[in-house]
Amino acid sequence: MENQEKLALTIQKEMIQFNLKRMRTVAWTMMYISAIITIIHYGEVFFSKTERAMVPAYIAIHTILFYLDLAVLLFVREKKIKVTSLNFRKYKSILLAYIYTILILITVITLMDVYFFKHAVLYEVLFLLICTIFSISFLETFLIMLITVLPILISAYLSVGISGESIRIFLPMSLIIPIGLIIQRHTYKIQKQITKQQILLQVEMTKTKNLSKLLTEKNNELSEQAFRDTLTNLPNRRAFNHKLTQIGQQLSKPKSLSVMMIDLDFFKKLNDYYGHLQGDEALIKVAALLDEIAEKYNAFVARWGGEEFVIVSQHAAKFSEHVCEEILEEVRHLNIRHEHSEVANIVTVSIGMCHAKISNSEQLKICCELADQALYTAKQNGRNNFYSKSGNFDEMYVSL
Repeated sequence: MENQEKLALTIQKEMIQFNLKRMRTVAWTMMYISAIITIIHYGEVFFSKTERAMVPAYIAIHTILFYLDLAVLLFVREKKIKVTSLNFRKYKSILLAYIYTILILITVITLMDVYFFKHAVLYEVLFLLICTIFSISFLETFLIMLITVLPILISAYLSVGISGESIRIFLPMSLIIPIGLIIQRHTYKIQKQITKQQILLQVEMTKTKNLSKLLTEKNNELSEQAFRDTLTNLPNRRAFNHKLTQIGQQLSKPKSLSVMMIDLDFFKKLNDYYGHLQGDEALIKVAALLDEIAEKYNAFVARWGGEEFVIVSQHAAKFSEHVCEEILEEVRHLNIRHEHSEVANIVTVSIGMCHAKISNSEQLKICCELADQALYTAKQNGRNNFYSKSGNFDEMYVSL
């Protein structure tokens, strides 16, 4: 029920918005008609001597109509109109007031025109125009028709009785007014249905858009999860391989690159003695540290697998060596207890690094293999240090 009421209110607002735009069209038309008729009245060409006495009054009413339409065009701007739940009744009142005012003014002219009611034609044209252009309810249209048409017919009957002149008034009105009401009823019904369908379509489009957005977000989350290590929240091995592919595709000229393989020393003994929960805690702390260092130097870090991590950095060889030294020092500063380590009583790491100028994807793979070999050498040389290999296979050992 609440949804139905909300839909009905939305339809009303859209119909008012539609009619306000049409009101500007009618205002332009009426300004043109008022201007032409005023010019004709000033000329007094089509009036007999007895009719000319009413010309000033006709001109005054058409002038009022002209400025009324001008006010509509100045103050009712399409881009500035925003019909809401709070103001739609106000705009509806303005719309009906405009329609009623112009019809009543034309009715006044018609009643003043005691000389064969020539202005009745203008009333008929205007009534038909309103029924064709505006989409208002049948009851509202019928009410204004009663207020304006009945006085014209009664006045015509009292003035000329049943005669040829009165028939010339009654006959067109008896045809045009019902036709106008039929057109108006049909127009209102169709426009209301069109508005309803547009609103429902917009609602469905919004739902589809939101659903598509939600689906995209969920897919992104799944993709992110697929490329994330669940324990450390670092990019995983798959993400690292994807990164290498990206780097290889972007190689248009040789690029200086360092690959660092990092391994926690005697991690199996840490797990065996302290348990897997403590082992996982050590991995999480080291991963967080590596993530900070990688962010600091604009590098890419990932969990290679088990207790191994990898960092890819686009820096010179000497700077990469400095990063390796910083990693070794900062890991020791974590002060993670490891009494069964053979190099210290805290957790330490060994690092294998390869630095080279990479020109293609194959050289990138070779650099990763060299970094892995360098890590093996660092372990053989006592751990808690780093060992570097260059792309030209010149080896350098650094002992700490």
